[in-house]
Amino acid sequence: MRPLIYIMTPVLILTIFLASRFVTWDAIKGVDRQAQLHVQKGTASLRSWKLPQAIKAFTRAIEIEPRYAEAYMKRGLAYYRSAQYETAIADYTETLKLKRYQADAYASRGEAYQSLGDLQRAIEDYSASLKRRWNASVMQKRAETYFKHGNTQKALAEYDDLIKRKPTAMAYYGRGNVYLHLSIRGHENRLKLALADLDQAIALEPRFASAYISRAQVHSHLGDRTLESQDTKHANSLLIDALDKQIIDAIQKQVIQALMKHIHVF
Repeated sequence: MRPLIYIMTPVLILTIFLASRFVTWDAIKGVDRQAQLHVQKGTASLRSWKLPQAIKAFTRAIEIEPRYAEAYMKRGLAYYRSAQYETAIADYTETLKLKRYQADAYASRGEAYQSLGDLQRAIEDYSASLKRRWNASVMQKRAETYFKHGNTQKALAEYDDLIKRKPTAMAYYGRGNVYLHLSIRGHENRLKLALADLDQAIALEPRFASAYISRAQVHSHLGDRTLESQDTKHANSLLIDALDKQIIDAIQKQVIQALMKHIHVF
């Protein structure tokens, strides 16, 4: 499964991290008990990706407690996962109006703006989040967004800073891809820099399928067909293994659900 997570970009990593942060603060402040129970129910549904049920539960909590910031924040995530990005933005904006979870709300809203293709607003929200609290995942996303926006110099500077602070496989992979992009556009001296970064990404995460794919491209531009072929084959093998595991996990889940229904019947 891990290679697929890397292929999909760090969106899942970021959203899961953010979801884990919104927990008990509102309960401490005397929120209505029924509203709390609806949020607990919605959170359980959100974790198991039962998104309509999660949205319904969070909406009920908001009906009871219209200023329940945690409910807005989590409902925003449920809408985001449902690809209802504009509605997610509305909930994140409401959270910001309530002056709660500022760093997380800006980061999450930035994700939604990026999904809509509004890269400038995404960058602005990531920046607002980082001003309130530094976070490696948010910085990674801002670097990626700079790159998508065509600002390679800012992307490189961002990755340089990120690698100094927290040298992860994703950070080296991101910077390696920027160097690869520059080499394709005529800066051939960046190919060796790309190769070094992708080597480091793979050293840190040996099952990083995307890094093997990018490194295969570097070997191709360097004219080394043997190494290009090796990396391509290895990436394909990792992806097939991940897909097989995903299928097995899905089958196991279906079997468990069927058994649970059978138990309830008796």
